[in-house]
Order: sequence, then C-alpha cells, then structure tokens
Amino acid sequence: MNKMDRKTFMKVAGAGSVAAAAAGGGAPLVAQLLRKDGDTPHFSAMGGLPQKKLPSYATHFVEGRVDLRTGLGTVTSRIVAGHPGDASMIGLPGLSRVYRITSVDGRGGQYKLAGVVEDRSTLHRGENAAVEIVVDRNKGTVKAPLGARSVSLPIA
Repeated sequence: MNKMDRKTFMKVAGAGSVAAAAAGGGAPLVAQLLRKDGDTPHFSAMGGLPQKKLPSYATHFVEGRVDLRTGLGTVTSRIVAGHPGDASMIGLPGLSRVYRITSVDGRGGQYKLAGVVEDRSTLHRGENAAVEIVVDRNKGTVKAPLGARSVSLPIA
C-alpha cells in the first residue's frame, strides 16, 4: 500500500480530489462489524488520513447495511475533517460516495458486496462506477473503495 505524505494530503484537502487520495493512499485505522440482525449485517469502518508516522488530519468512514436474502443494501463512504478520535461533521468536498448494493455473495463468514455509485457525476478520473466491498469476518478485514483503488480495514 502506498503511503500518503503531508504534501499529497494537503493537495487532496485543498482540491477535494479523490484521485489524489487514491494515488497517495491512506490506511484506515479501525473497522468494526457492528451486528447482524437475522440476514442483515451492519458494518462500520473508520480510519485516519494520512497514514501512520504523520498526524491524521481527516477521518475516512465506511458504513453499510445489506439484506443477505434480497442482496440489496446501501454503503456510504465519506471523508471528514479531523483525526479519528475527534472527527468533525465537516465533510471534505467531492469525497463522499453512496453505493447502491445490487448483489451479495456470502459464504463462510465472507460477504462480497457488488454495487454501483449512486451519483456518477461525483466520480473522479480513474474511479469506476461499479464497486466491490468485501466484509471478511474470518480474516477480520473489510476491503472498500477509496478513489480509484481499494483499502483494507481491520475489523476491531
């Protein structure tokens, strides 16, 4: 995984460019599988940007709820100002995404969620409208899109 330095991060924050965030990287710090109500797992992930060794100036949130019987659900991804311990409610422009989940393949504690970006006008160069999010309880990870690439989050 590529690391994001301070200069790259400031470009992202100033320009609101997901493409720059994807090029520099940013490792989420915490992920948590909240609960499973019958056939509807809920999950939430949170991580700091930029990576370790530099102070985190933003927090990346990924949250979702999916019905395993119908294969439908919604996942949101947003980046807000402030480090993970004290994130604000101020979203960085152009960095929020809503994914409409259209199918789920769940086997042995792993859920592969396939979906599309709701508002394709928000996509930046290199981003794909089709997404795949993997919640793997066995490995303790959540793999989710961040710009034009995916990041892996540990489940707390």
